[in-house]
Parts: sequence; C-alpha cells; structure tokens
Amino acid sequence: MKIVYKQVEQGLIDAILRGEFQVGTPLQSERDLADRFGVNRATVREALEHLAQAGWVTVSERRATVVNDFWVNGSLDVISSMARSAENFPQDLAINLLEVRAELAPHYARLAVQNDAAQLIACLARARKLADTPSAVAKFDWELHLTMAILSGNKFYPLLLNSFAKLYFRLRGHFFATDVFRAQARSFYQKLMHAALNEDPDAAGEITRSAMNKRLHIFRRQVEERADKENET
Repeated sequence: MKIVYKQVEQGLIDAILRGEFQVGTPLQSERDLADRFGVNRATVREALEHLAQAGWVTVSERRATVVNDFWVNGSLDVISSMARSAENFPQDLAINLLEVRAELAPHYARLAVQNDAAQLIACLARARKLADTPSAVAKFDWELHLTMAILSGNKFYPLLLNSFAKLYFRLRGHFFATDVFRAQARSFYQKLMHAALNEDPDAAGEITRSAMNKRLHIFRRQVEERADKENET
C-alpha cells in the first residue's frame, strides 16, 4: 500500500497543479477517487491524510475534502512535491527560490566565516578544478551553500536548504545553462575565498548578498526574454 498511496498522492498533486481541482473546491469523493486510480478507499484515505499534513487539502469528517491554496496553507513538503511533478510545474517558483536564498545566504555565509573559515576555504578550493559544465557548477554551488549553512551553526538553515534540494536540481539547467551565469558564479567563489582567507565575516556576507541579488537579476532577465520570444511566436 505504501507505494500505491504515494502514486495516488502524486497523481492528485499533478491534478491540482494543472488546475483540474481549483482552490476552494472539493475533490472527488473517496469512492470516485478509488475508481479513478484503481485502488481501494483505504489507500485513497491514506493519500489524502498525507496531502492534508502538507497543506494541499483540508479533510473533514462527513464533508468533502477541499483543495487549499498551497501557497498559503502549505508546508515545506509542498516544495518537494512540486519538484516531483512531471507536469504543470510552476515556473515562477524558480524566482521565488532565488529570492528566498538571496535573503538567507548572506547570514549563513557570514556565520560560516566567523565559525570555521578554514573549512569554508577547503570547500572553495575545489572550485579551481571545477569543470565548466552546468551540472558540475550546479553540484558545487549546492554543496557550497549547504556547507556554509552547516558551518553557520544554525540547525534550521541546512534543514531549509535540504527541503529545496530536489527543486534546485530540477531547475539547475535554467540556473547554469548560460555562460554568463557560470561566470558570475565563479566570480562569487573567488571573492568569497578572499573574504574567508582574510577571516572577514562581514565581507563574506556582503559579497554573498551582492552575488545572490545579481544572480536573481540575471535569471529574471532570462525569464523575461524567454517570455517575450514565446509571445512573438
């Protein structure tokens, strides 16, 4: 049943994301959902319970299960569910993700240099031999941010970043597919290395803030350019 209920859960998430079930409207009955997915009602009930825990729906006894506004009611589990969705992926989530990291990253970068500059330097040293490919830069970039989050000493930071992991790697083609994005990342690593070598936490924070905002600006511009091309066609 474990595997089956997850299939039902993801199927309902996909249906919600493509707009088949609108916010504030009821889902089909348990019986109808069971017929839809070819499972028993106990399996449907288990899937609905997990969706309710994540904030996708509200389940009430003797009432229809209602679709929530997951942007308002959802938990961090919603992010992982979106990353697994094979269709109707909300593209604006990439910008939202970068905005969140632009706020968080300067804090954990500063604390990382303050708490353990040597370990951060060891991590950054690997950037010198980094292959100039989207997958290689994306992997290193993720490892760098997770390392800084861990070194910050704030246990919430790595938990938060790990909740973004699947989404981040799904979007990495957009992040690092272009030369300008990879060049900007390498410049950031070099400047951050300089701050770490000088054991300057404040400089590390400001360098990271500037780099994350620049990354956000570049990505927004790329999204706008793609939208303009699509509108022309």
